[in-house]
Amino acid sequence: MKWSYFLFFIGSIVQGQQVYKSVALNADYFYGVDDFEALYYGKNGAFIQQEGKETQEFYDIQLGDITEVDLLNPLSILLFYKDTQTVVLLDNRLNEKQRISLNQLSPSRFFEHARLAGERRLWLHDLDQNRLELHDYINNKTLISTAVLKDKVSQLLSDYNFCHVVSKHHIETYNSYGSKTAVMRYEQGSLLDYDFGRLISLKEGQIKVLTMDKEYRFRESEITNRRISEKEVNSLYLKNGKLYIWTGKRVDVYTINPFKN
Repeated sequence: MKWSYFLFFIGSIVQGQQVYKSVALNADYFYGVDDFEALYYGKNGAFIQQEGKETQEFYDIQLGDITEVDLLNPLSILLFYKDTQTVVLLDNRLNEKQRISLNQLSPSRFFEHARLAGERRLWLHDLDQNRLELHDYINNKTLISTAVLKDKVSQLLSDYNFCHVVSKHHIETYNSYGSKTAVMRYEQGSLLDYDFGRLISLKEGQIKVLTMDKEYRFRESEITNRRISEKEVNSLYLKNGKLYIWTGKRVDVYTINPFKN
């Protein structure tokens, strides 16, 4: 099928180089925002939600440090504690809904990454066998286990239908049936995030936005690039067409809109 068929998927741009808005944030980590634009961050070991002037927090010293947060579903927020192999699911007021002990799964294995994969399911990266798993945590059952991944995994980016496995040289895309739908060349060093069909990267001030086509592959051609003037970037987060860039002292918000040729 010719690429011209997918012209309306050819990418996105960051509107100019101007910040849409900026929010001061004194934190150790910035995790992102939810659908209601509440901020989530970490400070002194606590996981904190800030909505306007109100804050809520979750903290359990016995679990160790938070290693991953998934805000895909604001009614079921995922916290992953790798050292204790524990996933905690929180509601929108940061009340604990469920605690999943991955070290109790059989056969025993060590998981390095955990993400939400829809109702009752998790994407898990088994470090021992270097496989991606789709796990039903209600029935305590592994639904899918992929073939062995070739490279060391540095990050998982996911939604309910896809999981994008980031390694040193590639981003591999898997669907909810465990099938690999795409492989994209990638050079380590960029900050990445993903939100329902749109992948964004930031390296040395240069922003690239890619969009999935109808064959579930990210478009690498005809990508519009923009630069930001901010040099110190600690992390970024993509949500509902907005890019949130945390500098360590504030969160700058850029608007991303579809670009059609």
